Amino acid sequence: MKTNQVKLWKKILISSLALIGLGVLCFIGVLISIPIEKRQDDIRWYYQQELNDSLRADYDYPDKEYVRIYNTKQKRYMSPKMRWFSKAVSEGDSLTVFYDMTGKRGYINLHTGRVAIEGRYEHAWNFSEGLAAVCRDKKIGFINTAGEEVIPCQFPTTQHAITRLGYAFHDGYCVITNSKNECGLINPQGELVVDTIYDCIWNPSDLGVRIFQDEDKYGLMSPSGEILLPLYYTEIWCDGVNLLARKNGVMVELDTSGKVINPFCSTDDYKPMYLPSDYEYAHPTGYFKYFVRDREGVIDSNGKMVIPAIYYEINQLNDHLFEAKTCDVDYYYEAWVTIDIKTNTIKQAR
Repeated sequence: MKTNQVKLWKKILISSLALIGLGVLCFIGVLISIPIEKRQDDIRWYYQQELNDSLRADYDYPDKEYVRIYNTKQKRYMSPKMRWFSKAVSEGDSLTVFYDMTGKRGYINLHTGRVAIEGRYEHAWNFSEGLAAVCRDKKIGFINTAGEEVIPCQFPTTQHAITRLGYAFHDGYCVITNSKNECGLINPQGELVVDTIYDCIWNPSDLGVRIFQDEDKYGLMSPSGEILLPLYYTEIWCDGVNLLARKNGVMVELDTSGKVINPFCSTDDYKPMYLPSDYEYAHPTGYFKYFVRDREGVIDSNGKMVIPAIYYEINQLNDHLFEAKTCDVDYYYEAWVTIDIKTNTIKQAR
């Protein structure tokens, strides 16, 4: 009797183990059938980025959120753990900003992967012309590549200035601010060459001049701060090729000394007009179409209004005749009028 019970329990045990094994196999099969992306929800995401022929950045996210620089030839990590580091360095520079695990910024050498200047600053910027801006106790100073403060941290800054300015030297000068966010210029010795009295001073444009602003007026200065054009225009900008300015609704083109070289130029708001027969050759007529909201008008090359911007569409017919559309209905012929700017008359066109 006892022998039969033992045999029965053995059969039950074997059957149970078989069922458990079958369940495990089914579970594994289900896992295999699930896409890899869905099975990695609980796995730490990790990737690597090559920096040069011997260094790579190993990123560990999202669990611990840090990055380290690894030397693939020496097969070891060269840097401590960092929150991030900047790869946007000037040509020829090897030092770049890193943000350590304690919330401080320093500099790391991208050629070696080693820390060059320990993290001890609240903010830091990449090197330009051999100097880098650093912030300590909410004041800006500049260090050299050896980490020495060649310009003490003495210039007050604000969060507004930190997010707006790059604190980089260009052609030997750098924009700096005071506690009121007013801008000036310093030289590499830290001396103010332009007092901090302007609302904004931009870095030199592609044409080699600085635009500066105070209240609602703009002017031009040289990279060193010499005033080329006093505050005069309501707007000045560089499109990479041309230096353009606006005043009283008229846009002009300037040279780098601030002299007007084109008394009127075309933009999105002011477009040159052509005669229908001239479209193939694209000869402007000397008149410009301008826009006020969704209405069109005409001004001459001196910016003087010729036809007010009250029409839905205006086309030029000859040197003194224009056709204008008075309502937004395409099939309504009476909507078109002819305007003679020589006799100052308006007639039904169609």
